[in-house]
Amino acid sequence: MFSLSSVLICILLVALGAVVAKWLFKKDTEVENRRRAAGQLAATLKSYGLVVLPDFLIDYSVGDYSGMGYKIKETAKLLAGSPEAVVKEFDGIFSRVLTAKLASEGGRTLLAAKLADAVKAGDTSVVTSAPAAKIA
Repeated sequence: MFSLSSVLICILLVALGAVVAKWLFKKDTEVENRRRAAGQLAATLKSYGLVVLPDFLIDYSVGDYSGMGYKIKETAKLLAGSPEAVVKEFDGIFSRVLTAKLASEGGRTLLAAKLADAVKAGDTSVVTSAPAAKIA
């Protein structure tokens, strides 16, 4: 039949297999959590009007590494290209973030406070009191 050493070896192999399986499932859960967090971050960034970075994070979250590589290449081309292209990209980001901030009352309050802080004495572009309109 089976010797004692054969039975012990089988028990050790089963125990080792269980430990390895548990470790692999733990690693898989860590990867899933990172990908889930990348997807959530992408959604948040997209709500603020960003485009390139959220798309990159979505590619990571679904495991599309070739898509990530392509987006890195395209972004590098953009940044290494003309300075006007970089400025245009950041102007677009600024415009979309500004629009997102203006959509909420808290964002409008923050922007109004920032504008009030930025006013300099003698700034003619700011009207603090306007004469009342006369209706004829």
